[in-house]
Amino acid sequence: MRIPLENEAKDFLFGMVLKKITKGLGMTENFYRVLHYGSLFFFLSGLGISFFSDSKNVANKIITGISSLLILVAGMGLIAKALQIGHGASWPAWIHAKIIIWALLAIGSPILAKRLSKGKAIAFYVMIVLAVCAAYLAVQKPF
Repeated sequence: MRIPLENEAKDFLFGMVLKKITKGLGMTENFYRVLHYGSLFFFLSGLGISFFSDSKNVANKIITGISSLLILVAGMGLIAKALQIGHGASWPAWIHAKIIIWALLAIGSPILAKRLSKGKAIAFYVMIVLAVCAAYLAVQKPF
């Protein structure tokens, strides 16, 4: 026989344990910043390998995908910690632009790396320019 609130109790306990664990990790602004930059390094390195290597390396694809997800997670942490923008608050336009750039990089780059036979170098450098544009948006906050 199941207790009616068993799932809610498990979710509550899981949330409490997760809160304790993350509190102990010290999820500070600097933690998210290092995670964001480190993930960006792995992501762009993985893209370089994807664009300029002929081998079908599955590990590279996995690392690139995980680092792309970590870029997003760390970016959201930075929004919460560094900018003090809470849940449900409106974002500045430059954050929307960065998320669009992230989506283009995370979705478009692997597709282009796989499908293009010519022009891979140009496509890769366009992706690097997009990443630099995202960095510019984060530093300058132009709009």
